[in-house]
Amino acid sequence: MKFVCRLSETDGAWTAEHRSKDIGPIRVSAATRSEVVCKIEEEIRYWLEMCPCSGEAYRDINLEIVEKG
Repeated sequence: MKFVCRLSETDGAWTAEHRSKDIGPIRVSAATRSEVVCKIEEEIRYWLEMCPCSGEAYRDINLEIVEKG
């Protein structure tokens, strides 16, 4: 399953956001780009596991990273 995540950096702080009808809005922040990508993936995985509606196991999720300029 693919999830589009928007990344932005302001004054050295990174933010990642994801919005979908399945899991709603998610926003995380971190000091580095790699850390924020890891945090958004973990948060998406958490919300998918909390949603009993799908019945799927989300071992492999695919992030599509879109960086804001």
